[in-house]
Amino acid sequence: MNADAYFSFDATRYFIPDWDDRVDPGFDFVTEESPGKGWEAERYAHELFPEPPYDGLLVSKVVEEKSRQRRARLRALGVHAALRVTPEFPVLGDCGAFGYIDEPSPPYTCAEVLDYYTACGFDLGVSVDHLIPTADHPDRELRYRITLTNAEEFLTEHRRRGLGWIPVGAVQGWDPESYAEAAARTAAMGYRLLALGGLVRASTPEILAILAAVSRTLPAGVGLHLFGLSREALLPHLRAHRVVSVDSASALRQAWLSPDQNYHMPGQAWCAIRVPQSEGRGRKKAGARHDVNFDSGLEGRLLAALRAHDADEGHLDEVADLLTRYTRHCTPDFPPARLKKMLHTLEVRPWKDCPCAICRACGIDVAIFRGNNRNRRRGFHNTWVLYRRFLALRKSAGRGG
Repeated sequence: MNADAYFSFDATRYFIPDWDDRVDPGFDFVTEESPGKGWEAERYAHELFPEPPYDGLLVSKVVEEKSRQRRARLRALGVHAALRVTPEFPVLGDCGAFGYIDEPSPPYTCAEVLDYYTACGFDLGVSVDHLIPTADHPDRELRYRITLTNAEEFLTEHRRRGLGWIPVGAVQGWDPESYAEAAARTAAMGYRLLALGGLVRASTPEILAILAAVSRTLPAGVGLHLFGLSREALLPHLRAHRVVSVDSASALRQAWLSPDQNYHMPGQAWCAIRVPQSEGRGRKKAGARHDVNFDSGLEGRLLAALRAHDADEGHLDEVADLLTRYTRHCTPDFPPARLKKMLHTLEVRPWKDCPCAICRACGIDVAIFRGNNRNRRRGFHNTWVLYRRFLALRKSAGRGG
Protein backbone atom coordinates (compact mmCIF):
# COMPACT_ATOMS: atom_id res chain seq x y z
CA MET A 1 0.00 0.00 0.00
CA ASN A 2 1.25 3.46 -0.90
CA ALA A 3 1.83 5.52 2.23
CA ASP A 4 1.16 8.82 0.49
CA ALA A 5 -2.24 7.53 -0.67
CA TYR A 6 -3.13 6.59 2.90
CA PHE A 7 -2.32 10.06 4.23
CA SER A 8 -4.02 11.92 1.38
CA PHE A 9 -7.44 12.00 3.06
CA ASP A 10 -8.63 15.23 4.65
CA ALA A 11 -10.87 13.46 7.14
CA THR A 12 -10.63 10.46 9.43
CA ARG A 13 -10.92 6.90 8.12
CA TYR A 14 -13.01 4.36 10.00
CA PHE A 15 -11.69 0.82 10.49
CA ILE A 16 -13.72 -1.96 12.05
CA PRO A 17 -12.05 -4.75 14.08
CA ASP A 18 -12.66 -8.19 12.59
CA TRP A 19 -14.19 -10.67 15.01
CA ASP A 20 -15.40 -13.06 12.29
CA ASP A 21 -18.88 -11.52 12.34
CA ARG A 22 -20.75 -13.11 9.45
CA VAL A 23 -24.35 -14.01 8.56
CA ASP A 24 -26.01 -16.49 6.24
CA PRO A 25 -27.40 -14.52 3.26
CA GLY A 26 -30.00 -17.23 2.68
CA PHE A 27 -31.35 -17.35 6.24
CA ASP A 28 -35.17 -17.70 6.24
CA PHE A 29 -36.67 -15.42 8.90
CA VAL A 30 -40.01 -17.26 8.80
CA THR A 31 -38.83 -20.86 9.06
CA GLU A 32 -35.66 -19.92 10.96
CA GLU A 33 -33.72 -22.24 8.68
CA SER A 34 -30.18 -21.56 7.53
CA PRO A 35 -29.12 -23.34 4.33
CA GLY A 36 -25.43 -22.64 4.80
CA LYS A 37 -22.96 -22.30 7.65
CA GLY A 38 -19.28 -21.57 7.88
CA TRP A 39 -16.90 -19.23 6.12
CA GLU A 40 -17.71 -20.42 2.60
CA ALA A 41 -21.47 -19.88 2.89
CA GLU A 42 -21.66 -16.89 5.21
CA ARG A 43 -21.01 -13.25 4.36
CA TYR A 44 -19.28 -10.30 6.05
CA ALA A 45 -20.90 -6.87 6.34
CA HIS A 46 -18.94 -5.48 3.39
CA GLU A 47 -20.45 -8.20 1.18
CA LEU A 48 -24.04 -7.24 1.99
CA PHE A 49 -23.85 -3.55 1.07
CA PRO A 50 -23.20 -1.99 -2.34
CA GLU A 51 -20.13 -0.38 -0.76
CA PRO A 52 -18.32 -1.44 2.45
CA PRO A 53 -19.63 0.42 5.53
CA TYR A 54 -16.07 1.19 6.66
CA ASP A 55 -12.77 2.30 5.16
CA GLY A 56 -10.67 -0.61 6.39
CA LEU A 57 -10.39 -3.63 8.66
CA LEU A 58 -8.31 -4.26 11.78
CA VAL A 59 -7.11 -7.78 12.54
CA SER A 60 -5.62 -8.46 15.96
CA LYS A 61 -3.12 -11.30 16.19
CA VAL A 62 -4.26 -12.36 19.65
CA VAL A 63 -7.87 -12.68 18.40
CA GLU A 64 -6.95 -14.44 15.18
CA GLU A 65 -4.93 -17.06 17.05
CA LYS A 66 -7.92 -18.15 19.16
CA SER A 67 -9.40 -19.97 16.17
CA ARG A 68 -7.41 -22.71 14.47
CA GLN A 69 -9.54 -22.48 11.32
CA ARG A 70 -9.26 -18.72 11.12
CA ARG A 71 -5.50 -18.82 11.67
CA ALA A 72 -5.02 -21.45 8.95
CA ARG A 73 -7.26 -19.56 6.51
CA LEU A 74 -5.40 -16.28 7.04
CA ARG A 75 -2.04 -17.86 6.42
CA ALA A 76 -3.15 -19.94 3.46
CA LEU A 77 -5.07 -17.23 1.60
CA GLY A 78 -3.59 -13.99 2.89
CA VAL A 79 -5.55 -11.43 4.88
CA HIS A 80 -7.37 -9.81 1.95
CA ALA A 81 -8.64 -13.06 0.45
CA ALA A 82 -9.49 -14.46 3.89
CA LEU A 83 -11.67 -11.42 4.59
CA ARG A 84 -12.89 -11.29 0.99
CA VAL A 85 -11.85 -7.72 0.27
CA THR A 86 -9.91 -6.37 -2.70
CA PRO A 87 -6.12 -6.05 -2.50
CA GLU A 88 -6.58 -2.26 -2.44
CA PHE A 89 -8.80 -2.33 0.67
CA PRO A 90 -6.68 -1.35 3.71
CA VAL A 91 -6.16 -4.00 6.39
CA LEU A 92 -4.37 -2.98 9.57
CA GLY A 93 -2.73 -5.55 11.83
CA ASP A 94 -1.98 -5.23 15.51
CA CYS A 95 -1.03 -7.57 18.32
CA GLY A 96 -4.21 -7.11 20.37
CA ALA A 97 -2.57 -5.99 23.61
CA PHE A 98 -5.88 -6.20 25.47
CA GLY A 99 -5.62 -9.97 25.10
CA TYR A 100 -2.43 -10.19 27.16
CA ILE A 101 -3.01 -7.25 29.48
CA ASP A 102 -2.43 -9.40 32.57
CA GLU A 103 0.87 -10.85 31.34
CA PRO A 104 4.17 -9.36 32.59
CA SER A 105 5.33 -8.85 28.99
CA PRO A 106 3.96 -9.29 25.45
CA PRO A 107 3.94 -12.90 24.21
CA TYR A 108 5.33 -11.92 20.79
CA THR A 109 8.75 -10.77 19.63
CA CYS A 110 9.16 -7.99 17.09
CA ALA A 111 10.66 -10.43 14.57
CA GLU A 112 7.71 -12.78 14.96
CA VAL A 113 5.16 -10.01 14.39
CA LEU A 114 7.06 -8.64 11.39
CA ASP A 115 7.02 -12.14 9.88
CA TYR A 116 3.28 -12.42 10.55
CA TYR A 117 2.34 -9.08 8.95
CA THR A 118 4.51 -9.81 5.93
CA ALA A 119 3.39 -13.39 5.35
CA CYS A 120 -0.30 -12.49 5.61
CA GLY A 121 -0.08 -9.43 3.39
CA PHE A 122 -1.17 -6.67 5.75
CA ASP A 123 -1.15 -3.09 4.46
CA LEU A 124 -0.25 -1.58 7.83
CA GLY A 125 1.20 -3.20 10.94
CA VAL A 126 1.48 -1.92 14.53
CA SER A 127 4.55 -2.46 16.68
CA VAL A 128 4.41 -4.73 19.73
CA ASP A 129 2.97 -2.77 22.66
CA HIS A 130 1.93 -3.43 26.25
CA LEU A 131 -1.16 -1.77 27.72
CA ILE A 132 -0.95 0.36 30.85
CA PRO A 133 -4.29 -0.48 32.51
CA THR A 134 -4.37 2.38 35.03
CA ALA A 135 -2.38 5.49 35.88
CA ASP A 136 -1.32 3.93 39.19
CA HIS A 137 -0.43 0.51 37.78
CA PRO A 138 2.74 -0.73 39.51
CA ASP A 139 4.35 -1.72 36.19
CA ARG A 140 3.40 1.39 34.23
CA GLU A 141 7.00 2.53 33.74
CA LEU A 142 8.09 -0.96 32.63
CA ARG A 143 5.21 -1.24 30.14
CA TYR A 144 5.98 2.25 28.91
CA ARG A 145 9.60 1.29 28.23
CA ILE A 146 8.62 -2.02 26.63
CA THR A 147 6.34 -0.24 24.16
CA LEU A 148 9.01 2.34 23.26
CA THR A 149 11.81 -0.19 22.96
CA ASN A 150 9.71 -2.48 20.79
CA ALA A 151 8.70 0.44 18.53
CA GLU A 152 12.35 1.23 17.88
CA GLU A 153 13.34 -2.39 17.26
CA PHE A 154 10.29 -2.94 15.07
CA LEU A 155 11.04 -0.01 12.76
CA THR A 156 14.75 -0.77 12.59
CA GLU A 157 14.09 -4.34 11.50
CA HIS A 158 11.31 -3.22 9.11
CA ARG A 159 13.82 -0.96 7.36
CA ARG A 160 16.56 -3.57 7.37
CA ARG A 161 14.27 -6.04 5.61
CA GLY A 162 13.01 -3.42 3.15
CA LEU A 163 9.36 -4.28 3.76
CA GLY A 164 6.70 -2.57 1.68
CA TRP A 165 3.80 -2.28 4.13
CA ILE A 166 3.37 0.75 6.43
CA PRO A 167 4.86 0.41 9.94
CA VAL A 168 2.79 1.96 12.74
CA GLY A 169 4.36 2.93 16.05
CA ALA A 170 2.30 1.98 19.11
CA VAL A 171 2.05 4.61 21.85
CA GLN A 172 0.95 3.97 25.43
CA GLY A 173 0.70 6.30 28.41
CA TRP A 174 -1.43 7.30 31.38
CA ASP A 175 -1.85 11.09 31.18
CA PRO A 176 -1.36 13.85 28.59
CA GLU A 177 2.29 14.33 29.45
CA SER A 178 3.26 10.65 29.23
CA TYR A 179 1.39 10.16 25.95
CA ALA A 180 2.93 13.31 24.48
CA GLU A 181 6.45 12.27 25.46
CA ALA A 182 5.98 8.74 24.08
CA ALA A 183 4.48 10.09 20.86
CA ALA A 184 7.34 12.54 20.36
CA ARG A 185 9.95 9.85 20.95
CA THR A 186 8.20 7.37 18.64
CA ALA A 187 7.76 9.93 15.87
CA ALA A 188 11.46 10.82 16.16
CA MET A 189 12.28 7.20 15.32
CA GLY A 190 10.86 7.84 11.85
CA TYR A 191 7.26 6.65 11.97
CA ARG A 192 4.69 8.51 9.86
CA LEU A 193 1.74 6.95 11.70
CA LEU A 194 1.37 6.44 15.45
CA ALA A 195 -1.35 4.37 17.13
CA LEU A 196 -2.57 5.52 20.55
CA GLY A 197 -3.84 2.71 22.77
CA GLY A 198 -5.35 2.36 26.22
CA LEU A 199 -7.92 5.16 25.83
CA VAL A 200 -11.17 3.20 25.55
CA ARG A 201 -12.11 3.67 29.20
CA ALA A 202 -11.06 7.33 29.36
CA SER A 203 -13.66 10.08 29.34
CA THR A 204 -14.08 12.27 26.27
CA PRO A 205 -12.49 15.33 27.99
CA GLU A 206 -9.53 13.17 29.05
CA ILE A 207 -9.06 11.89 25.50
CA LEU A 208 -9.28 15.38 24.03
CA ALA A 209 -6.66 16.61 26.51
CA ILE A 210 -4.33 13.76 25.52
CA LEU A 211 -4.91 14.39 21.80
CA ALA A 212 -4.17 18.09 22.25
CA ALA A 213 -0.93 17.33 24.07
CA VAL A 214 0.14 14.69 21.54
CA SER A 215 -0.71 16.63 18.40
CA ARG A 216 1.34 19.60 19.62
CA THR A 217 4.45 17.40 19.73
CA LEU A 218 4.07 15.75 16.32
CA PRO A 219 6.39 16.71 13.46
CA ALA A 220 4.82 17.67 10.14
CA GLY A 221 3.58 14.69 8.14
CA VAL A 222 2.91 12.40 11.14
CA GLY A 223 -0.64 11.24 11.78
CA LEU A 224 -2.48 9.34 14.49
CA HIS A 225 -4.62 6.21 14.71
CA LEU A 226 -6.87 5.74 17.76
CA PHE A 227 -7.60 2.24 19.00
CA GLY A 228 -11.20 1.48 19.97
CA LEU A 229 -12.67 4.97 19.68
CA SER A 230 -15.56 6.14 17.50
CA ARG A 231 -17.75 7.92 20.03
CA GLU A 232 -19.85 10.72 18.56
CA ALA A 233 -18.52 13.46 20.85
CA LEU A 234 -14.98 12.88 19.58
CA LEU A 235 -15.61 12.78 15.85
CA PRO A 236 -15.75 16.53 15.09
CA HIS A 237 -12.39 17.05 16.85
CA LEU A 238 -10.33 14.29 15.24
CA ARG A 239 -9.18 16.09 12.11
CA ALA A 240 -7.89 19.06 14.13
CA HIS A 241 -5.68 16.68 16.14
CA ARG A 242 -4.28 14.92 13.05
CA VAL A 243 -6.18 11.68 13.60
CA VAL A 244 -6.17 9.97 10.21
CA SER A 245 -7.93 6.78 11.32
CA VAL A 246 -9.78 5.13 14.18
CA ASP A 247 -11.16 1.67 14.81
CA SER A 248 -14.13 0.54 16.86
CA ALA A 249 -16.70 -2.26 16.93
CA SER A 250 -18.91 -0.61 19.55
CA ALA A 251 -21.76 0.23 17.15
CA LEU A 252 -21.73 -3.34 15.83
CA ARG A 253 -21.71 -4.99 19.23
CA GLN A 254 -24.30 -2.72 20.81
CA ALA A 255 -26.77 -4.51 18.58
CA TRP A 256 -26.76 -7.39 21.07
CA LEU A 257 -24.73 -6.24 24.09
CA SER A 258 -26.57 -3.02 24.96
CA PRO A 259 -29.63 -3.49 27.18
CA ASP A 260 -31.76 -0.97 25.30
CA GLN A 261 -29.74 0.86 22.58
CA ASN A 262 -29.57 -1.87 19.96
CA TYR A 263 -30.84 -0.30 16.73
CA HIS A 264 -29.16 2.93 15.72
CA MET A 265 -30.39 5.81 13.64
CA PRO A 266 -28.66 9.20 13.31
CA GLY A 267 -28.80 10.88 16.70
CA GLN A 268 -30.90 8.17 18.34
CA ALA A 269 -30.82 4.52 19.42
CA TRP A 270 -33.77 2.18 19.83
CA CYS A 271 -34.43 -0.87 21.98
CA ALA A 272 -34.60 -4.07 19.95
CA ILE A 273 -37.71 -6.23 20.21
CA ARG A 274 -36.63 -9.26 22.21
CA VAL A 275 -38.24 -12.55 21.17
CA PRO A 276 -36.02 -15.22 22.75
CA GLN A 277 -36.20 -18.72 21.34
CA SER A 278 -38.46 -20.97 23.38
CA GLU A 279 -37.71 -24.52 24.51
CA GLY A 280 -37.28 -26.78 21.52
CA ARG A 281 -36.10 -23.93 19.23
CA GLY A 282 -32.57 -23.39 20.36
CA ARG A 283 -31.32 -23.05 23.91
CA LYS A 284 -34.01 -22.83 26.58
CA LYS A 285 -34.35 -19.33 27.99
CA ALA A 286 -32.84 -19.16 31.45
CA GLY A 287 -35.39 -18.13 34.06
CA ALA A 288 -38.46 -18.98 31.95
CA ARG A 289 -41.40 -20.27 33.93
CA HIS A 290 -42.54 -23.85 33.40
CA ASP A 291 -46.25 -23.10 33.35
CA VAL A 292 -48.31 -26.07 32.16
CA ASN A 293 -51.10 -23.67 31.22
CA PHE A 294 -48.87 -21.50 29.08
CA ASP A 295 -49.89 -21.16 25.44
CA SER A 296 -47.02 -22.87 23.59
CA GLY A 297 -48.12 -21.32 20.30
CA LEU A 298 -47.64 -17.78 21.57
CA GLU A 299 -44.09 -17.49 20.21
CA GLY A 300 -45.15 -18.27 16.66
CA ARG A 301 -48.18 -15.99 16.83
CA LEU A 302 -46.00 -13.18 18.16
CA LEU A 303 -43.52 -13.49 15.30
CA ALA A 304 -46.37 -13.62 12.77
CA ALA A 305 -48.01 -10.58 14.38
CA LEU A 306 -44.73 -8.65 14.25
CA ARG A 307 -44.42 -9.31 10.51
CA ALA A 308 -48.08 -8.38 9.98
CA HIS A 309 -47.54 -5.14 11.87
CA ASP A 310 -44.56 -4.37 9.67
CA ALA A 311 -46.73 -4.92 6.59
CA ASP A 312 -49.52 -2.67 7.96
CA GLU A 313 -51.81 -5.69 8.18
CA GLY A 314 -52.17 -6.00 11.95
CA HIS A 315 -53.17 -4.00 14.98
CA LEU A 316 -50.53 -2.52 17.24
CA ASP A 317 -52.54 -3.30 20.37
CA GLU A 318 -52.63 -6.98 19.48
CA VAL A 319 -48.90 -7.32 18.84
CA ALA A 320 -48.15 -5.27 21.97
CA ASP A 321 -50.27 -7.63 24.06
CA LEU A 322 -48.56 -10.70 22.59
CA LEU A 323 -45.11 -9.20 23.15
CA THR A 324 -45.92 -8.29 26.75
CA ARG A 325 -47.25 -11.77 27.54
CA TYR A 326 -44.33 -13.57 25.91
CA THR A 327 -41.75 -11.30 27.53
CA ARG A 328 -43.19 -11.83 31.00
CA HIS A 329 -43.29 -15.57 30.47
CA CYS A 330 -39.68 -15.83 29.28
CA THR A 331 -38.29 -13.32 31.78
CA PRO A 332 -40.59 -12.75 34.77
CA ASP A 333 -38.40 -9.95 36.13
CA PHE A 334 -37.95 -8.19 32.78
CA PRO A 335 -37.56 -4.45 33.50
CA PRO A 336 -40.87 -2.64 32.85
CA ALA A 337 -39.01 0.42 31.53
CA ARG A 338 -37.27 -1.70 28.89
CA LEU A 339 -40.53 -3.35 27.88
CA LYS A 340 -41.96 0.13 27.40
CA LYS A 341 -39.02 0.99 25.15
CA MET A 342 -39.62 -2.14 23.08
CA LEU A 343 -43.26 -1.17 22.63
CA HIS A 344 -42.18 2.32 21.60
CA THR A 345 -39.87 0.82 18.95
CA LEU A 346 -42.85 -1.15 17.65
CA GLU A 347 -44.97 1.96 17.50
CA VAL A 348 -42.42 4.13 15.66
CA ARG A 349 -40.92 1.42 13.38
CA PRO A 350 -37.66 3.34 12.73
CA TRP A 351 -36.39 0.76 10.22
CA LYS A 352 -39.06 2.00 7.81
CA ASP A 353 -37.06 5.21 7.39
CA CYS A 354 -33.69 3.55 6.82
CA PRO A 355 -32.45 3.22 3.23
CA CYS A 356 -29.62 0.78 4.02
CA ALA A 357 -29.48 -2.58 2.24
CA ILE A 358 -29.97 -4.53 5.48
CA CYS A 359 -33.18 -2.76 6.50
CA ARG A 360 -34.58 -2.84 2.95
CA ALA A 361 -34.05 -6.59 2.81
CA CYS A 362 -35.04 -7.55 6.36
CA GLY A 363 -37.77 -5.14 7.45
CA ILE A 364 -38.79 -5.62 11.06
CA ASP A 365 -36.48 -8.63 11.49
CA VAL A 366 -33.51 -6.26 11.72
CA ALA A 367 -35.01 -4.93 14.96
CA ILE A 368 -35.88 -8.32 16.47
CA PHE A 369 -33.40 -9.50 19.11
CA ARG A 370 -33.18 -13.22 18.30
CA GLY A 371 -30.18 -15.25 17.13
CA ASN A 372 -27.02 -14.27 15.30
CA ASN A 373 -28.56 -13.92 11.86
CA ARG A 374 -30.79 -11.12 13.09
CA ASN A 375 -28.54 -9.61 15.73
CA ARG A 376 -25.46 -9.39 13.53
CA ARG A 377 -27.47 -7.90 10.67
CA ARG A 378 -28.62 -5.21 13.10
CA GLY A 379 -24.98 -4.65 14.01
CA PHE A 380 -24.11 -4.31 10.32
CA HIS A 381 -26.87 -1.70 10.02
CA ASN A 382 -25.47 0.16 13.05
CA THR A 383 -22.03 0.16 11.45
CA TRP A 384 -23.49 1.59 8.24
CA VAL A 385 -25.16 4.39 10.23
CA LEU A 386 -21.89 5.22 12.00
CA TYR A 387 -19.98 5.22 8.73
CA ARG A 388 -22.41 7.73 7.24
CA ARG A 389 -21.29 10.07 10.00
CA PHE A 390 -17.66 9.67 8.93
CA LEU A 391 -18.63 10.32 5.32
CA ALA A 392 -20.51 13.47 6.34
CA LEU A 393 -17.44 14.74 8.20
CA ARG A 394 -15.27 13.94 5.20
CA LYS A 395 -17.63 15.85 2.90
CA SER A 396 -17.59 18.80 5.29
CA ALA A 397 -13.78 18.74 5.37
CA GLY A 398 -13.73 18.76 1.58
CA ARG A 399 -15.74 21.97 1.62
CA GLY A 400 -13.27 23.47 4.08
CA GLY A 401 -15.76 23.12 6.94
